[in-house]
Amino acid sequence: MLDPPALLNALVERAREALQVDTAAILLLDRRSGHLVATAASGLEEEVQQGVQIPVGRGFAGRIAAQGRPVVLDEVDHTKVINPILLDKGIRSLMGAPLLAEGKVIGVLHVGTLTPRAFTSDDVDLLQLAADRAAVAVQALTAQVDRAATSVLQRSLVPSALPVVGGLEMAARYVPGTGNVGGDWYDVFPLPTGEVCAVIGDVAGTGLPAAVIMGRIRSVMQAYALQTADPAELLDQLDREMRYFESDAMATVLCAMVSPSRDHIRISSAGHLPPIIARPGEPATLADVAPDLVVGVSPLDRRHVSTVDFPPGAVLCLYTDGLVERRDQPIDHGIEKLRAAVTNAEPEAGCASVMAAMADYSPHTDDVALLILRRAPGESGDYPAARRPRRRRRHVQDLHAAAEQRVPDLGDSRRRIAGQVDPRRPGTQRGRRAARAEHQLADLAGARQDGDQDVGPGGEPADLRHPARSAPGGLPSGLGPQVARQHPVPGPDQVCADGQAHPAQPHQPDLRHRRTVTGSRGAEPDLDAARLEGVQRLRPGAVWPVVAHGTLGGPVLGGVQGPEALVEAGGV
Repeated sequence: MLDPPALLNALVERAREALQVDTAAILLLDRRSGHLVATAASGLEEEVQQGVQIPVGRGFAGRIAAQGRPVVLDEVDHTKVINPILLDKGIRSLMGAPLLAEGKVIGVLHVGTLTPRAFTSDDVDLLQLAADRAAVAVQALTAQVDRAATSVLQRSLVPSALPVVGGLEMAARYVPGTGNVGGDWYDVFPLPTGEVCAVIGDVAGTGLPAAVIMGRIRSVMQAYALQTADPAELLDQLDREMRYFESDAMATVLCAMVSPSRDHIRISSAGHLPPIIARPGEPATLADVAPDLVVGVSPLDRRHVSTVDFPPGAVLCLYTDGLVERRDQPIDHGIEKLRAAVTNAEPEAGCASVMAAMADYSPHTDDVALLILRRAPGESGDYPAARRPRRRRRHVQDLHAAAEQRVPDLGDSRRRIAGQVDPRRPGTQRGRRAARAEHQLADLAGARQDGDQDVGPGGEPADLRHPARSAPGGLPSGLGPQVARQHPVPGPDQVCADGQAHPAQPHQPDLRHRRTVTGSRGAEPDLDAARLEGVQRLRPGAVWPVVAHGTLGGPVLGGVQGPEALVEAGGV
């Protein structure tokens, strides 16, 4: 069996061969937009590929759709067509006929030639015959596609699994009808207030449009239920929404709010069938619920709320008209048959017995939605409100691990740099430069351990923004002792790597000269030329953190790729 696009393509190919023309195309009517949409073509594939749309009443195809009769153009020019593809293709003559279904235009079939041709009345009759056959096929395919799409959409909107809430047991059934799929639906969801909202409804109409409106109503109900737990106000909000955005839609809706204690239910009905309640030791009865106007019709007064008791073991049955309505019997007979079938049994067993009883009553052709809720026997008291799932938080150790991955081990780096010092020539310039690089690593190690240091809005440590808070020696308070522990500044009796003794002096970097050192790839950190003169160049792709004022000039963990970027003094 051919799929719809392939079948339509086969139809236009047959019409092209039968009429011995160069082009043939089918444009289907989109009633919402009022445009003819190119759907299948032979010799005019560009129309389909470019998604050509022709307004009804304009151009060649639009004129056919507006008049509902065949049209022939012996000579094509820009005054008679609005589709530039026809002119670019070099079509000289055109003939078209409407696709009619139940007396209504659903599309247009037109053919064309690249040379002038005077189409005869026999040609017109043959084209209209082909258009009639195409209309039957299009109508059948459209119904098939709509039904499949509606069924998939409707099943996707009905809950695949009912929620698990404290104090309530529930079960449901949804069975599509044997005719056109309608807009029956139900929904159950707990609210942050601890209440449980159960909704059931039926959208007027059938097919895909009804299913689409059903989905919108379900989404609106869920959204407004987070703002109010009053079922009447909830239906009022839904009614305003639908009358504004879906002015031609109507639906019956029943909203039931089960209290947090589960001992009573508040119900508001917008023209829906009354629910059935079965209490332990009592026969099932119709709940005393005040009916209001359906959704989509402006109510004159505020909607009503009815409160019913819901003792332990009680059952509430919500349903749509497809379960109780039959063409040959009054609907009251079906409701009475359903009332007799409802018991306070466990909901899953109750659904099975109800569906069996109503199937014996009379086979249904409409959609059926059934929802049964039972208060858990022997339980009482308020139940906790529904909680939103907590977002997973990143632990401190995860942050540390991420930093460890991006910042290489400083101990290994110090050892590698220390290896640059020639012990046989400690007083050489090469040795002094390596010693300065060692000081830089010590500063970086101190800043890395100082995890509690304040950071300013620009990312720089707070102590650098406020020099008055800095400790003696030019290091920010809290950072100097750690740097001193990691790498003490040599005193009078200490010897540096250059073999010379130096008096202890405060660490005062020279800020008069700064330069930028970059590799062939990577960022361009500012480096103090006076402090980092030993860094001659960076390896390609390496990045060295900004070091200034004896500490880090801002958060730099994200930019470090490794101290191995340092190279021997003098360059390699």
